[in-house]
Amino acid sequence: MLIALLVALDFVLEPILQPAYAHLVLMVVGIAGVLAFSTAIFGRLTELYRRDAEQAARLRALNVAGMALAAELETASVLQRVVDQARAVADAKYAALGVFDENGDVEQFITSGITAEERARIGPLPKGRGLLGLLQHEQTTLRLRRISDHPKSVGFPKDHPAMTSFLGTPILFRGISLGNLYLTEKQGDTEFSGDDEEAIRTLAAQAAIAIENARLYEQLGRVSVDEERHRIGMELHDGVIQSLYGVSLQLEDAAERVASEPAASAKVLGRAVDRLNASIADLRNYVLGLRPVRGSERPLTESLPNLAAQARTNALLDIDVSVSPDAAAALDSNRREAAFYIAADALGNVQRHARARHAWLRLFAEDSTVVLEVRDDGVGFDYERAVDGHGLRNMRERAFSVGGRLHVATAPGQGSRVRFELPMREQANA
Repeated sequence: MLIALLVALDFVLEPILQPAYAHLVLMVVGIAGVLAFSTAIFGRLTELYRRDAEQAARLRALNVAGMALAAELETASVLQRVVDQARAVADAKYAALGVFDENGDVEQFITSGITAEERARIGPLPKGRGLLGLLQHEQTTLRLRRISDHPKSVGFPKDHPAMTSFLGTPILFRGISLGNLYLTEKQGDTEFSGDDEEAIRTLAAQAAIAIENARLYEQLGRVSVDEERHRIGMELHDGVIQSLYGVSLQLEDAAERVASEPAASAKVLGRAVDRLNASIADLRNYVLGLRPVRGSERPLTESLPNLAAQARTNALLDIDVSVSPDAAAALDSNRREAAFYIAADALGNVQRHARARHAWLRLFAEDSTVVLEVRDDGVGFDYERAVDGHGLRNMRERAFSVGGRLHVATAPGQGSRVRFELPMREQANA
């Protein structure tokens, strides 16, 4: 275009001016045109560079914000981090996050850029009736050059900092509002840009995931506490309660024999005292928050015979024990623990309820399954009426938790049999 202009100007000047003057004018015009063109190009490049730099800074801020949010697992900390990061991403002087209750009232209002003294001077939480409530109800992004120009604006309370430009967006998780982000007073400009809006909406999406993760983590913590209480209850039932019951049986036996067999009674009393001290130690460990070291942590070839030996002592039972080393080795630690505690529960039932003379404890392999079986020749019981008693609930839950199957066969006057079937280690890992 510049060349065409110079050619046209040459035709115009040639009949008017002498050739030397005409060439001089053309040269001056050409230089001026080149300078003007260069200035325009340089200005445009500078503007593009500035926008690229701002976009790069905004992307870096978003990346930092995303990593920071992902590191938080406490809801209160996540909410504050969201507000702080939003203010940094959009280069705003002030930022806030409002959380509404089911009645549409502001339940929480987390701020950034305002000191605690300024918050105190402002007074109680906003009511959410103006622009704050508008975002909550319409769940749409709102960007304003001047807050006061919007018809829903209700102004600010006394001692509230002056605020002009505004950018707000909801924080949505699967269509459910978790809160709203509000930013005011764009730094270095009269209003927030479209790029700011896009960045804040991206941050809001990240914030929704972080907030939900924090809430789920807190729920998981509460569930873990409940599970731990349940586990302790089961272990108390399996361990300490059974030991105390065994002590009571020993004391009953000593009481019956004290007159006729004082020496034997003294030995029984000594064993009862030892068992009672062990139970007290277990309870002390629970009180101190420690899990007592149980036989489940030893190989079944050792722990099951020890369990039977305790039952013999506690209940004066004859117990036959048969533990296959190959079957014991085919179980991982979780299944080994389940087998031990189910055996403890089953033998505890025999001691407490069966009035049996003889019991059998077996662990063996059957095809691709490891089988734990506890039988007795006692009085049996009505299984249909005792499905939640006799420690059966604990045994069923333990069996289910490790992918095993529990079968109970019993009837009044016919003894009982507990059969626990477990997949072998190779099958469990397949």
